[in-house]
Amino acid sequence: MGEKLLDVKNMKTSFYTHVGEVQAVRGVSFGLNKGEALGIVGESGSGKSVTSMSIMGLLQYPGKVKEGEIFFKNEDLTKKSSNEMMNIRGDQIAMIFQDPMTSLNPVYTIGNQIIEAIVRHQDVDKKEARVKAIDMLRLVGIPSPEKRVDNYPHEFSGGMRQRAMIAIALSCQPDLLIADEPTTALDVTIQAQILELIKELKDKMDTSIILITHDLGVVADVCSRIIVMYGGLIMEEGTAEQVFYEPTHPYTMGLLKSVPRMDVNEKQRLLPIPGTPPDLVKPPAGCPFSARCPYTMKICLEQAPDYTYVKPDHRAACWLLHEDAPHTDVDTGVKREGIE
Repeated sequence: MGEKLLDVKNMKTSFYTHVGEVQAVRGVSFGLNKGEALGIVGESGSGKSVTSMSIMGLLQYPGKVKEGEIFFKNEDLTKKSSNEMMNIRGDQIAMIFQDPMTSLNPVYTIGNQIIEAIVRHQDVDKKEARVKAIDMLRLVGIPSPEKRVDNYPHEFSGGMRQRAMIAIALSCQPDLLIADEPTTALDVTIQAQILELIKELKDKMDTSIILITHDLGVVADVCSRIIVMYGGLIMEEGTAEQVFYEPTHPYTMGLLKSVPRMDVNEKQRLLPIPGTPPDLVKPPAGCPFSARCPYTMKICLEQAPDYTYVKPDHRAACWLLHEDAPHTDVDTGVKREGIE
């Protein structure tokens, strides 16, 4: 077990809108060790990005972390002031956003945007910062960095803009890098290059990573541990091998069945998950997946399940894992007697 870097405890985040309180994250707890890569997956609206924005302290009105604790290096980020969080962001915690074109400032050169981050958080002048900015562009694989440092974002391709975003994020060697859908806007070839780059830089700089995505293939390639979110809650958490090869929650199984696979007949149909995500203004009393789950029982509609630890490092929130649950044709990977 490595040294604990991040420890999120019962975090609840809501957006107070004219239609009511949108309970985007409804009690999420997880940890991240130093040097570890954690993947957070789930369909749109599951609470993945809100979780990352809550950790970064980037939520704006009407969003608010209304409950819980976020310990980073044993300090609770929810107790930090805006100025304190500004000093932490970019220095100790950095973020790669989904769309680099909207995240980069179009009227400043790429070099100026890297230099700004370096000068703010490190005791160097602009001349030294420029040298480091060129080194960072070279590190992330941008050709002719001495020339490219003076280019504007619109002069970069989509893949190069994402590399520039990674250079900005890593310029101060943060302890934690949060990547929110970093490959969504890129074609498949560039996606693979960006993921390989993130893996290489993680090992070189010993940076912990939280990778947020709806693409299960992405987390399989990068992350050693995976969290599956749905309806603002964690449905399942385990190692990549456990989640991919021994899933225990019907939602995780549904996600895996909806992804194309190389080891099955090419004519086999993909199986989408029927229905729609829950209304988080009025979230269900029971399991949030109960309305779409083929194994729903009465208790699933009435009461949310606690976590069952299938293994010490593998947990899921599902009534099917309860010792008194009836047998079904779903293979949960758990041996129990149950009720016929």
